[in-house]
Amino acid sequence: SSATLPDGQRIVHGQAVEVSGPATREPYVGQRLRVRFPDGALVNILPGNLSREPAPPLLGGFTPGEQVYFTGTSETLDTGQRIVH
Repeated sequence: SSATLPDGQRIVHGQAVEVSGPATREPYVGQRLRVRFPDGALVNILPGNLSREPAPPLLGGFTPGEQVYFTGTSETLDTGQRIVH
């Protein structure tokens, strides 16, 4: 899945990154790798979240950033947010 870090850096499922070396900041030393994203940002990532092979597609074959359309029934979520068909 994709995520946005507190500093605004967007981590996208399947995005190619380059290993820069071991993490150098506590508490990540000895636990994470430092990777460089295409925009130059350096982020400490758990090795289990990296692969030498391209990431498998998301459920349904969808890709991050792809525009899709909601076709389900209208409902109100527990948060109060309304989803409308």
